[in-house]
Amino acid sequence: MNKAYIDPEKCDSSPMCPARRSCPEKAISQEKLGILRRGVAVVDPEKCVSCGVCLKMCPHGAIAMRAPSAGPKSKKKKK
Repeated sequence: MNKAYIDPEKCDSSPMCPARRSCPEKAISQEKLGILRRGVAVVDPEKCVSCGVCLKMCPHGAIAMRAPSAGPKSKKKKK
């Protein structure tokens, strides 16, 4: 089953992250870096039930569904 994945390049690390706040399973977390600062949001694949709520709530389109073993897309280097 595909799970939510957050692209760290698109995530704005908002402390008021609507995707994190809307996740019914609390599968999205962010490191606290201060009172009004947070790290990039990450998804716990063990908690994610693939409901898709976070995809709809992320204003930056930083969330996609992927197979749990698939990490960030690798960029091929030209020779």
